[in-house]
Order: sequence, then C-alpha cells, then structure tokens
Amino acid sequence: MWENGIPDYFVPNALVTTLFFLWGFSYGLLDTLNKHFQSVLNLSTTQTTLMQVAYFGAYFIWSTPAGMIIRRIGYKKTIIFGLMLYVIGAICFYPAAMSYKYGSFVGCLFVIACGLATLETCANTYLTINGPTSQRSFRINLAQSFNGLASAIAPVVASYAFFGGNSSETNNLNSVKWTYVGVGCCVFVIAILFCFARIPEVDEEAIMAAEAEEQGTVARRASFWSPHLWLGFCCQVGVASMFLYYSSRVGDMPDSWGSILLSIAQALFTVGRFIGAFTLRYVKGEHLLAFNAACAILATIFVIALRTPNATYCLLVVLFFESIMFPTIFSLATKHLGHHHKRGSALVIMGVGGGMLIPPIQGIIIDHTLVNYAFIVSLFCFVYVFFYATIGHRIIR
Repeated sequence: MWENGIPDYFVPNALVTTLFFLWGFSYGLLDTLNKHFQSVLNLSTTQTTLMQVAYFGAYFIWSTPAGMIIRRIGYKKTIIFGLMLYVIGAICFYPAAMSYKYGSFVGCLFVIACGLATLETCANTYLTINGPTSQRSFRINLAQSFNGLASAIAPVVASYAFFGGNSSETNNLNSVKWTYVGVGCCVFVIAILFCFARIPEVDEEAIMAAEAEEQGTVARRASFWSPHLWLGFCCQVGVASMFLYYSSRVGDMPDSWGSILLSIAQALFTVGRFIGAFTLRYVKGEHLLAFNAACAILATIFVIALRTPNATYCLLVVLFFESIMFPTIFSLATKHLGHHHKRGSALVIMGVGGGMLIPPIQGIIIDHTLVNYAFIVSLFCFVYVFFYATIGHRIIR
C-alpha cells in the first residue's frame, strides 16, 4: 500500500531503524572500555574481556525471553521496555564509577545488553518482515549501516573522553560515568518519543506462512545448534575487541590514536554496509557474503603473519569486508521459516551471544603469546562464514 507516494511501511521502518544507532554506539564504546579499564584498574587482558562475556552473554540469555515479550505485548511496547532497560543500565554507571568495583561495571553492561537484545530482536524481525520480501536483505543491511555509523562515532567520543587530556583527567573513571549518564538521558528521550510514535503491529507468522505456501516451500525450523548463529557474529567481535591491543603492540601506537584508527575502521565498516545494501539489490545475498568472507580471510592472514606497524591497517580491510556478514546471515537464516519466524529470529539474535566466547579465548592467547596469534580464532570464523555462504545455508537449518 502507498500513501502520498510513500509506501505505508516506510515511516515505521524508518523509526525502527533509529534503534540500530543505539546499539552501534554502545558496542563502539565497549571496545574502548577494555583498554581504559585495563589502565585504570590494572586488569589483565583476559579480565577485561569479562565485559564482552557479560555484554554478549546477555544476548544469549535474554533473546528468547525478548521474543516471548514481543508475542505477549507487541513490538511498540517491547521497544519501549528495551529502551528503559538501556537507560537503567547506563545511569547505574554513575554509582559503579564511584565504587571503583569492576564487577559493578560488568553488571551495568549486562543490563544495557539485555535492553539491546530486546531492541535488536524487535528491530531485525520487524524490518525483515515489514515490506517486500524481495528487498529483505536490502532493508536489513541498510538499517545495519546506521549501526556501523554509530560504531564509528563512539570510538572518537571515547578517544577524547577516555584517553584525551592529561593523566589526572584520564587515570580515573569520571569520564566513563558522565559519558554513560549522558547516553542514558538521550535514550530516555528516545523512549518518550516512541511512546507517541505510530508503530503498526504485523502478523509476521501469517505473512511468512503465506509466502512459503505461495513459493511452494515448506516452513522450516531454525536450530539453536546451527553454527552460523554463533560464528557469524564472532568475526566482528573478535576483530573489534582486540583492535587496540594489536594497534598498541604491533602498530606501536598510543591508545588515543589507536582509538581514532578504530573509529576509521568502523567508518569503513559502515561504508561497507551501505555499499553492500545497494549491491544486494542486484546480487544474491549468499554470493556477496561468500565474496566478502574470502576477502576477509585473505586480510586476516596478513594480520596474523605480519609484525610491522603497517600491519595494523590490514584490520581496517578486515572490518570493511565483514560489514555485511551478520545482517546477511540473519536474512538467510530466517528465510522460509513461516510460522517459526519469531522463534527463529530470536535464535539468530541469541547467536550474538557467540561474542562472549571469542574475546576471552583471544585474551588468554594475548596474555601468553603474540597478539597476532589471537586472530587465528577470527580466521576460523571467517572460513566457516565462507562455507555457510557457499554451501551451508542450503543444508544447515
């Protein structure tokens, strides 16, 4: 349906797309918090990765309940609920910073991530189903591009907030608490706006079932044990979370510049998503996914093998090519689910929890050997994504 020359799904989809900016910004700050907490609280690399465990572990624990909440109260109320969880977690950074207890920050990040898991389950599912099925991969990749944009902005903010200025200003947690309090206030305003926004509910199970019947396909089930649910997102987390360690040890760069370089890498990640989104209008998702995975594999081999400062720039190439991986995997994994769509979408978002597995493994490797070797784990993930794009998506449920 069209209204005044605009599809009736355009406005609600545009509103939901704004949510992608929120979790992109939160994720961008997370990758710089690791290095900042290591400096201020004297933590090992492995200890700092507990934040990734809490953050992505929340996706594993909370995504299925989030899917149940959607079925119970609908998309709009669930979005507002997720935003308020985000606000609570962000505001609690203030007392956590006052206590100087690392566990308090980990708990705050867990609450924030529960809110983000709720929002991501809503947003990815809503955008996948609300609009022409032929443009499903295009919509989700375009929306995820704003996630990448926020991830590029966040390290710049962190560079000045966490690593800028003199040591008396940066060797404490004041900047952390005020940054998150400010973010919490902004998210609260967004929650108020969503209270008055018009977000039509959609019966995705009926739509997907009708699509499957029309195309003569059988509605399939999504499996919790499908590896692509876990390894697809691990690629992104493994590279970004170890970026500053690589830039400081191999690239011999100060953390302030490494953070800026991470921002540039995330900007390339965003550009890759915009390019990928429009390319997907002409190329099948699995074909573009296979090409990007192959390029990421090649760049990661250079990251592992080289030990010169310029090798750090290979990470920028890796982030560029991994840009379209998760949203394309989401589209392929939820295709032809029919009445299993809500459950399947929740399982794919639960797969973001795979991000809690990779950083601790990489942290242990870094604490005991060269940082280069930590990216062997990322290489394995990229190889599996290539397999999934070429063969796996047809045989793995």
